[in-house]
Amino acid sequence: MYFESEPHVKRFLEKDYQRLYPNEASRFAFQNTQKFIYYIKQGREYYQAASNSNILVKPLLLYYGMVSLLKAVILSSDPAYPAHTRVLQHGITSRKLKKLDYHFSEDEVKVQKEGLFPMVADHLNAGHIVGEKFKVKHLLSTIAELRESYEKTYEETTLIPLHLSKHVDFSSPITTFYLPEHILDNYHLSYESFIHFLNRHNRGKAHFTAHTLEAPKGIIRMNWEHPDQLHITDSPKGFENNLFIQDYKGNHFFLLKDQPSFFLPEMLSHYMVMYILGMLCRYETELWGEILFSFTSGEMFIINEFLNISQRKFPNMILNLLFNERFIFETM
Repeated sequence: MYFESEPHVKRFLEKDYQRLYPNEASRFAFQNTQKFIYYIKQGREYYQAASNSNILVKPLLLYYGMVSLLKAVILSSDPAYPAHTRVLQHGITSRKLKKLDYHFSEDEVKVQKEGLFPMVADHLNAGHIVGEKFKVKHLLSTIAELRESYEKTYEETTLIPLHLSKHVDFSSPITTFYLPEHILDNYHLSYESFIHFLNRHNRGKAHFTAHTLEAPKGIIRMNWEHPDQLHITDSPKGFENNLFIQDYKGNHFFLLKDQPSFFLPEMLSHYMVMYILGMLCRYETELWGEILFSFTSGEMFIINEFLNISQRKFPNMILNLLFNERFIFETM
């Protein structure tokens, strides 16, 4: 609702444009205020409709809700958006005609050169991914809220919960955290080598150091340090490291997989999985109905979980991105 007020939106856009277009920020903000509001409002309407719809059509509504919200994100940094019709394409593609022995988890998405997806990826500094293919199963494995459902469905573990120390030392801004010791065996690394391994995946000013105290048997203890943050809970971007993700409640997890396809910003994973589900819903109606209602698909469980989680989490991620803060909503 904050973004459906013209004065709020104009100030918000002007502040964003000021960094790149200081001489024209006010004019660009004036021009784009209503467009931004309509993107947000339309996205909210799609999500509201999805919450009241049957699962037969829900993925399509959620996908177009994502598209509307992401257009608002792009407009906040690119006042000329959309500059031409090609940027209005999806930006990803998948096999239109599905195989007879179709498995949702094995379906793939390919990133195209132009369209909304590569623009969002560039906005999120996701690196060069044009032409890359991503498998649905891999994308699902990196969504923290799906951890238990993923393990039940595919019988493999990809995420390890972290235990964070809540202690804040104002004289030395360090966050201590704990992981199970068997992680060292997974990577065939010593404790010191594991610290170096973590630091290779940093994306900001933060870095990891060894803890001076020996940890209890079965766990390892490490420090996370950031020059501008007292504690990890104050950091809007979390650990600023490809190997760590968090759920919408603020809990942190460690990714067991050391592959580039697992290091996408989570927002892009949601977009790609929802795109596949939307394509099934729209173009493969019979197949989609069989997945939903035939009782023979072992993946219906995780599909339903994903739809519920994404419906709750994706708008939250958009809010975090627009404000560059971390908003955590707790049910009383």
